[in-house]
Amino acid sequence: MAGNKTVDTEKLGTVFPESTPSVSSRLKAFRRQFHTVRATAGDTVHLPCRLSPETSTAAREVRWFKGTDCIEVFQVTVGSGCEGSGKLTLRDVKVTDSGQYRCEMLGEKKEEMSVIHLHVSEFKLVSRSEDVGKPSHVEPLKPTSKQQSSPDFGPHVFCGHDVTLPCYLSPETSAVAMEIRWFKGTDCIYLYLNGQVTEGRGYEGRVSMFTEELQRGNMSLSLRDVQRSDYGEYRCEVTHGGHRVKNDGVRIKEFKLFSLPENNHSLIPQPFAVHAGTGNDVLLPGFLSPKTCAVAMEIRWFKGTDCLYLYQNGQVTEGRGYEGRVSMLTDELENGNVSLKLTDYHSDGGEYRCEVTYGKHKMENNIHLHIEAPACFRRFNKGPKPVKTPKERKRRASDSSDHRPKEPEKPGRRWSNDMPLLDM
Repeated sequence: MAGNKTVDTEKLGTVFPESTPSVSSRLKAFRRQFHTVRATAGDTVHLPCRLSPETSTAAREVRWFKGTDCIEVFQVTVGSGCEGSGKLTLRDVKVTDSGQYRCEMLGEKKEEMSVIHLHVSEFKLVSRSEDVGKPSHVEPLKPTSKQQSSPDFGPHVFCGHDVTLPCYLSPETSAVAMEIRWFKGTDCIYLYLNGQVTEGRGYEGRVSMFTEELQRGNMSLSLRDVQRSDYGEYRCEVTHGGHRVKNDGVRIKEFKLFSLPENNHSLIPQPFAVHAGTGNDVLLPGFLSPKTCAVAMEIRWFKGTDCLYLYQNGQVTEGRGYEGRVSMLTDELENGNVSLKLTDYHSDGGEYRCEVTYGKHKMENNIHLHIEAPACFRRFNKGPKPVKTPKERKRRASDSSDHRPKEPEKPGRRWSNDMPLLDM
């Protein structure tokens, strides 16, 4: 039996028109509340009905209908400037509770405030075994809003490795007699129907389910020998007794190599630029994302097409001209840090590339090293100075003398442009 959970739609927004020029139009907009609520058998569901604060503050009678049957009547009061709530609570819902619900408010006149379409399924699909039978929050969908994409949930996998895409029935229910489909995008890559299996093109011999676990509602898909084209989003769809449910999606994600150990790698420019002064030491950064041990991987650093550093099976080989000048922080390999330290460099500026290989999986990252001379020898080139004509030089000298503060002349002394003359 499913564990009880609460589906609270009280905070759902109202569908408003583009403009609200008058009070009457705002009231009309408030009456037009349309919501869709999806739940699973055993849930507790709150159906929203917001009352406008701009109507009278007198007590009102709220009536809830399912179809044409009145199922609940109660009194509510809305204070001045406050919104009232006439929500309906349904506990331990069943599949037969599915249908259209309508909220009406009776005051000076009858007003239809809310229309709810409730869909109750026998089961749902979850991506974590620990979520089976546990309460969870279900976000209802509004007809005017686009359905949100699935969360970025799923494992990181290396090419050539195997992976399991999790999917479970909640509450725990046998899936032996159900129709099960797995999709990548719009392509069906696996079909289980009447005990028979059909594998999609390109996935022959690489996909399977744990058939012995179907009795317990485990419909997880095993994918072997992951290829680069396999990265992306997968969805499971189950059909049984006229009901069809889908999971939120599982994403197979790729291990990558970046220049900074940060979460938001979209802001890192490519190639990443490193500035350093000549004759010093510099660190060319490289980090695996997500963080994973690189001890068993093959790591190569290149300048252009020349390999200047090779780490393989715990052994190091240094390229010609770089002997004793290149090294990695081997203690940091367990944290996925494959940065290269370059010492005593002078003319080593240019393009560098880090290449990390693990089985069939290869990751690359480019870095541009800029070498700068020490500040005392640095020349900032601002371009050639324009050649001035004698007339322009004379005008410049005249302008300078006009702005120079003049000293008061002393009696009996004259000044020339070059030097003071003796007293006369």
